[in-house]
Amino acid sequence: MNLDIAQAWERLSQPVNVALTQWQWLIVALVILLLVVPRPMWRITGLYSTLVHELGHIVAALFTGRYVAGLRLGWDHSGEVRSVGRGKLSVIISGVFGYPAPLWVSAVMFWGIASGYAGRALGIYALLFLIALIFVRNWPAFVVCTISAVVALSVVFYAPVEAYLYLALLIAGFLLLAGLKDFVKLLSVHIWRRRDLAQSDAYLIAEATGTFATLWLLAISSLGAGGLLWAMLSLSRLF
Repeated sequence: MNLDIAQAWERLSQPVNVALTQWQWLIVALVILLLVVPRPMWRITGLYSTLVHELGHIVAALFTGRYVAGLRLGWDHSGEVRSVGRGKLSVIISGVFGYPAPLWVSAVMFWGIASGYAGRALGIYALLFLIALIFVRNWPAFVVCTISAVVALSVVFYAPVEAYLYLALLIAGFLLLAGLKDFVKLLSVHIWRRRDLAQSDAYLIAEATGTFATLWLLAISSLGAGGLLWAMLSLSRLF
């Protein structure tokens, strides 16, 4: 097994043109839908979306100077990031970047693909999950994070360059739909399922800062809309 990092980075740096036929686009779209829509499949793939959600909290917490004590996931799609820091601003910033994270990762992936950097986008994605392993504190988080990193790294080191495009498209498309699905769930909690309100990041921020959940729901939705817009603009460049 030859893990030549320099050679792998050189392969990742090669431009990858998007020249898919209508049938290839259709197959990619169908695979993405099969990963998100059927409930039995979502019980498995939704764990990955939850992991990206929690990584959004981690990255935002680190940028605001908070100490991240650990990441935990549940097989029921629950997740928790424990971080320590001072000031309400760090609580707000680290709190609002969970739900928008899948949409923003999708946007970055689509932008990279449209710019001819599908390989580099995939390499950065793999590196993100390797770093995330530092913070995992239970088996579900370890399993999901490890599988995500191993799949990406296997493609990076061993798959032909042409495979980069397909995996990058699958990741970007999956996170786009998964991010939208999570936002629908978030809004339903605030509108119809208020008994589950304690699961909402907007509610948790409001409790920690003594403010109103609606304010942070609007902030989270605005960030998500920004990621969605960027993703759709980048996606439109592929056709």
